[in-house]
Amino acid sequence: MNIFKLGFRNIGRNRKRTLINSFTVAVAVMVIILFDVLREGQWSDVIENYIKMGVGHIKIHKTGYDRESDRLPINNLLLRDFTAIEDSIKKINGIEAIYPRLKAGGLISYAGKQSPVLINGLDLIKETKFGLLTKKNVKGNIPGEGEYKVLLGKELSSLLKTGIDGIVFLYSRTTYETHNVIDLEISGIYSIGFSDFEKINIFVPLDILQDLIGTDAVSEFTIILKDPEKTETIVDSLVNKLSEFDVEVFPYSHYMEDILGIRGMQESATGFIRGILLILALFGILNMMMVSTWERKKEIGTMRAIGYGKLQIVGIFLSEGIWIGLLGGILGCFIGLIGALLLQNVGIPIPTGALEGFNIPMSSHIYGRIMPVFFIRAFFLGVITTVIASFPSALRAAALPIIQALREY
Repeated sequence: MNIFKLGFRNIGRNRKRTLINSFTVAVAVMVIILFDVLREGQWSDVIENYIKMGVGHIKIHKTGYDRESDRLPINNLLLRDFTAIEDSIKKINGIEAIYPRLKAGGLISYAGKQSPVLINGLDLIKETKFGLLTKKNVKGNIPGEGEYKVLLGKELSSLLKTGIDGIVFLYSRTTYETHNVIDLEISGIYSIGFSDFEKINIFVPLDILQDLIGTDAVSEFTIILKDPEKTETIVDSLVNKLSEFDVEVFPYSHYMEDILGIRGMQESATGFIRGILLILALFGILNMMMVSTWERKKEIGTMRAIGYGKLQIVGIFLSEGIWIGLLGGILGCFIGLIGALLLQNVGIPIPTGALEGFNIPMSSHIYGRIMPVFFIRAFFLGVITTVIASFPSALRAAALPIIQALREY
């Protein structure tokens, strides 16, 4: 305990050096925190957008549908008893909303121009509460049940050169292996900042798509949870609850393997950047501590002469490093908290057009996400780095011959 007190006293003897070392640690800690906050906010936004785009927190399909989903099956792989399934699961604790959806491939035509599309049939009014299609990002009106109207993406509308209130023809294959066509009024044009999605996905009321392809079934249930952290637990509950039905239950991570892989790569890159910052801080502190050792040779010799052993000298220098690390870590966390709060509440705007052609659904404004682990990790990394940087100077001080050290003036 006496050595620890000596270390604290010593950092006050050269306040300029202590301030420089502490600030070096603080900068590294602050940047690490802000990197983590911004990265977590970015990926939370991407995952949330995928969930709102129709993935949901959990999906329920008929067994085998997931393997064939790329070809959009509309025959024996649809959920025909979906009302009974919904009744079985709607009372499970933790479920916020249950949305039946129907998907089919088709071709849209307007004024001689045609484009292949993915037709999404759903309760558009009901899903505005949790989906991306809200009054904020839809120019025009959102069609309700029974309305022969359609929502087009901004990119598709631009491609076909349509406007609101225009009439389009929608072709699709039916469950009877025939083809059908209906005319729909363009009710609105949506824009979510994800061009690939906007170019291919159109939205119509569920009953209209059922009428087009000749079915009363749905492709899937999309489930929204009150607490996404409980996804795996509720997946297990659903599997048990629906054991009598021929269905499969998947969490949202099942549909985001590529995205989660990219996220893992970015986390590795962030870890590398974190290491570079700490190495730079380490060498800066190491240099200052070595200079401190050289300037205090006489003091070290005196301490050795009055009975301090080599391990005690090492302990004093290491305790100085601990104190500097603690001060720098606290300062870095404090400054980092201010920056993190700004990122979380104000965010960083992305210039218009910067996301065009970008195949990840990012919002036009990136917000940070604060998590306590970011501060705890950065703080301890700062302290550990400072202690490591103190080791060479501590060992050098302990190795100084007493007589040689006492001759320094």
